[in-house]
Amino acid sequence: MLLKLVLPLAAALAVFSTPVMATDAIEETMARVIPDAEADSIRETPMAGIYEVRYGTDILYVSGDGRYLIQGNLVDLDTRENLTQAALSGVRADMFAAIGDSELVTYSPNGDTRGVLNIFTDPNCPYCREIHQDLPEYLAAGIKVRYLMFPVLGRDSPEIMDRIWCADDREDAMDRAKEGDKLNDIDGSCATPQDQHMAMGQQLGLRGTPALITESGQQMSGYQEPQAVIERILGSN
Repeated sequence: MLLKLVLPLAAALAVFSTPVMATDAIEETMARVIPDAEADSIRETPMAGIYEVRYGTDILYVSGDGRYLIQGNLVDLDTRENLTQAALSGVRADMFAAIGDSELVTYSPNGDTRGVLNIFTDPNCPYCREIHQDLPEYLAAGIKVRYLMFPVLGRDSPEIMDRIWCADDREDAMDRAKEGDKLNDIDGSCATPQDQHMAMGQQLGLRGTPALITESGQQMSGYQEPQAVIERILGSN
């Protein structure tokens, strides 16, 4: 969506062709060009004269003189760090930190929690079932696993997910669903966060399941070897 705005936005920003563009000037211009969305943040980047403008999980870069707009990844060639992805990881981390364990299907380790792994799942997803089989390995490593709904693979997936969330014991219901149980004995008519989870997944650009997001906001798609994920989680803490 934002890609279509590059040319008109660049033209509008050219009005502010002063050596240094103040943040409020950028905000004012972006509000005119994208009136239906308010920037979540506008901040300077390590690159001289370049500002990061963020809309949810969309990031644009605007030159300080108002002449140029850049879409894409900003990379520090000295450190090899992708600054755009680092910024997005922070956004994702904040998104998941705002969701309490009680709102999800949460599996906690018996001992100390050393990290958290959030997983968007679908009951009809075969790779999701493989990840669920790896659950003991994650828990043994001190990783708390939290499931969110993203039922897109089967016609009955939304109903099964609602039944899981409405169950007296969500973890047991999830375990059963991962074994192919349709949970027809559970009334799924309670209020669930399915719409919110779907909206969050779409905001993150998910196209399927499983999707894994670590506590630090790193995002991975598809089945991942548990040891590699565990090392990634513990290495970022």
